[in-house]
Parts: sequence; C-alpha cells; structure tokens
Amino acid sequence: MRLVFSERTDPGRVRPSNQDAYVFDPLCVPGGGALMAVADGMGGYDGGEVASQLAITTLRNHVLPRVEAWAREGTIGQGLTEAIHAANRAILDAQLTHAELAQMGTTITAVIAASGRLYVGHVGDSKAFLISGEHARQITSDHNVAGELLQRGHLTLEEAAIHPQRHVLTRALGVRDDLRVDQLELEWAPGDILLLCTDGLSSLVSLREIQEAANQHDPEALADWLVSLANSRGGHDNITVLAARWEG
Repeated sequence: MRLVFSERTDPGRVRPSNQDAYVFDPLCVPGGGALMAVADGMGGYDGGEVASQLAITTLRNHVLPRVEAWAREGTIGQGLTEAIHAANRAILDAQLTHAELAQMGTTITAVIAASGRLYVGHVGDSKAFLISGEHARQITSDHNVAGELLQRGHLTLEEAAIHPQRHVLTRALGVRDDLRVDQLELEWAPGDILLLCTDGLSSLVSLREIQEAANQHDPEALADWLVSLANSRGGHDNITVLAARWEG
C-alpha cells in the first residue's frame, strides 16, 4: 500500500500550549498499511496535554506489536477498539495517581488502513473525512450535545454547526471505565483521501472547503494549507490535520 500523506499540528493563534497529539505510523501487514490517529485533550493546561499524549502513546504501543496477528485473524477492527479501551484505562489510572490530573480527558479518532480497508475507532468530536473527487463525507459522528441532537433529527447540519453546546462532549476518554467506542469498517478506493482533524480545523473550515482544498492541493501540502487557513480565520484552538491518499 503506497500512501501519499501530510501531517501538521499547530497551537493556533490563541492557546498558550498545544493539547493535541497525533500518530502516523506505517504498519507491517500484508500489502502494507498505516496507523493514523488524532487526539484533542481537555482538562486544564497540563491535563489536556498529558491525556492526549498518553492516549496516542498507549494506542501506538497496543497496536504496533499486535496488528500483524490481527490482520491474519481478521480482527483489526476489534483490536483497534481494544487499543482505545486500553488508552482510556491508562488515563483513568493516571488520574488516580496524580491528583492534579483528575479532570483530564481526550477525544480520539483512530484509523488502521490495510489492504484497501479502513478500520475506524472513534470517541469524541475530532473527525474523520473521506474525500473522493467531488464527493466528501464525514465518516465519524460527533459525540457532543449538538452532534447527538443532529443524529436524532432535532437539528440540521447548519444548526449543529452554530449550536451553543457544540463543544460540550458527551463521550471522551478519561470519563468512565465503560467507554462506548464507535467502530466502523469501510472501503478505501485508490485515489481517495482520508483526512483526520481536531475541531480546531473543523470549527473554522467547512467540509466543502476541505473537499475543494483536497482537489486543489497535493496531499503532501494539504495539511499545511488547511492549518494555515484555520489560523487566518483566528486560530482560536489547537489545530491538527492528517491527510493521506492511497495510491493503490
């Protein structure tokens, strides 16, 4: 699997620190693959940064030594969900041993790409988009108040985008032990672009603008271009973007 990709994380124009974290690692699976994930921390100056980095580190340490066996057994999706649960437990354990981190938590949107398939594990309101030419869609659901109301049909997309509680999370790592993880599996056609981001991008740049940028810029330049666009509009939050195109 040949991937053309770009990655960038940026504190933005307002926040004094960057509480986002991410990983983009090649994987040793038949045909090639990659682990991609973004996490957006919360819980104060130290807590958010610790939570997001702990989630990404735990995810990576859980996936890398096991993914080859998962590929043989056909259990990649299940394995990714288990890795996210491990990250959640690591954060909960750290809260117990460090009182100053008791309120920390994080979102996570993680994808294992392997043999033309995307295996997605998701908690929170970071996002994954799949872009195919003129067609683009968000493949994750937002676990926040506005996202839940949208899923129930009580809000339109336009109303959800400006809802006053759109930043109030209904699910996150570090909140409870019985975490619900959204698990998806879908095809990844050659030429399609997968884009993961934290809400520092999606709150300032629309899906249509992301799709247009993906068609106008090479994947190697896409993350930089989108982060710069969000910063030009105020950059009021940390911004992380991973973009990858499968060449087949």
